[in-house]
Amino acid sequence: MKKYIFLLIPVLLFFTGCDKRFEDLNTNPNGITEKNVDPAYLFATGARNCLRSGAAGGYGYKIASQMAHYYVGVNNDHIIDQFFQDLSGSSYESLYDSEYQSKLKYYIEVMKLTGPGAEKENPLQYAVSDILAVLSYARLTDAYGSIPYFEGGFGNITGELSPKYDKQEVIYPDMLRRLGEDIEVLKQADGTVDLHGQDPIYNNDSDKWLRLANSLRFRLAMRMRHVDPTTAQPVITECLANPLMEQNEHNLVQYNVDGDNSALFSPWYNSFRFWNFRMSDKIITQLVSTNDPRLYIYAKPTSDGTYKGMINGLTDDEFGDAVQKEYSFPGEYLVGRGAPLYLMTAAEIAFLQAECALFGLGGSDANGHYRRGIELALRRVGVPEDSITTFMASPIATLSGTQEEQFEQIGTQLWVAFAPNFHEAFTYMRRTGYPVIPNRDGVITSLGDTDGELPSRILYPLSERLRNSANVEDAISQMPEGDVLTERLWWDVRR
Repeated sequence: MKKYIFLLIPVLLFFTGCDKRFEDLNTNPNGITEKNVDPAYLFATGARNCLRSGAAGGYGYKIASQMAHYYVGVNNDHIIDQFFQDLSGSSYESLYDSEYQSKLKYYIEVMKLTGPGAEKENPLQYAVSDILAVLSYARLTDAYGSIPYFEGGFGNITGELSPKYDKQEVIYPDMLRRLGEDIEVLKQADGTVDLHGQDPIYNNDSDKWLRLANSLRFRLAMRMRHVDPTTAQPVITECLANPLMEQNEHNLVQYNVDGDNSALFSPWYNSFRFWNFRMSDKIITQLVSTNDPRLYIYAKPTSDGTYKGMINGLTDDEFGDAVQKEYSFPGEYLVGRGAPLYLMTAAEIAFLQAECALFGLGGSDANGHYRRGIELALRRVGVPEDSITTFMASPIATLSGTQEEQFEQIGTQLWVAFAPNFHEAFTYMRRTGYPVIPNRDGVITSLGDTDGELPSRILYPLSERLRNSANVEDAISQMPEGDVLTERLWWDVRR
């Protein structure tokens, strides 16, 4: 028996060796595996998509811009402006697919490769990827409400293609926790985020990443302060004690190129060429009535040299008459080939600091922060210095009146400054109620599917309802009104 065993050993070794050689021969040495993939390249793809993908798509251009009363649609998308549900679902789907498929899957893959105990463990790469992941999750939940969060975006890693939905009141505290941990990691960085030249956002500058993380955390804490002050207040205090965005060089922005290469054009350019929207009467009236120098930057004059906006939400009869008239188109700054894409700016943070000081949440000198926010916003869009001086001397540039009247001033100026970040403008308007958007009257303006009230959210995309129906229906069953435009988000309690 022992003789046969000794005879078998070389045979087994031979076939084991053959298996090993067969595996080596059939493995592509240039193929992408966890061992040879560079997380920095994955990060670069996700970061570029963060800046470009979806910003000017169905949600940003067609929905948020009209809900925030910057634009008015003059084609089939006019039904969105009338507060009707877009039953085709394509507009609702663009944001969902963009965030999960074009961004989150890359961030999460980098975090898997660089997380604690991973073969390519790298706390800095993990932190900056997590910051962008939180930004995506925030954009999603602020549009839809409940979303796949703890399981969302992990399909290519776990194989779970039917993620559960999580409520916004659970998501927000966890986003604050994650950003807090990322901030602590970035505080230890030695000037770089270790991305080997693969950082299209801040070019490896760890200080700017720290400011972004803290500013995003500040934004989210302020967003929930009305509904959960107990959780929000300590975070606000922490954020004010850490570096925030202070200068326009800290902005989270994609600069585009007005040249011959269409790949470098702003997505806003193609969106405008396709949908051809007009400027809203709401924003034009605000700019004209306050002699705001951004009027000439945001809008183009009509043929008689004046600026005129179209009223949002006109009924079909009124719209049929109005569309025959001439209205201002968006200016090159908003829809030109080189139009920038902003996701967060120092001006926004200054206005939020003004709100903090105004309501005794932290800091001081609400008027100083307010004025700094205006100046940052004016310089960002290229207003000449003499025009800035003139505008800053006007009454609009100084807080006055009751606390609520000053809050409305802050909200209105932040709304003007948000353009073209329509997503955040619409979110801020729902959170604060400013600027005030009166209910539609049903005579001149359409009541739509909301009885004339500004929508509170968008509907879940049809594709998600088909591929993840059980979890979508479970999320909808927990909504008092259901999957409708008037279902209030968790933090939407002031209006």
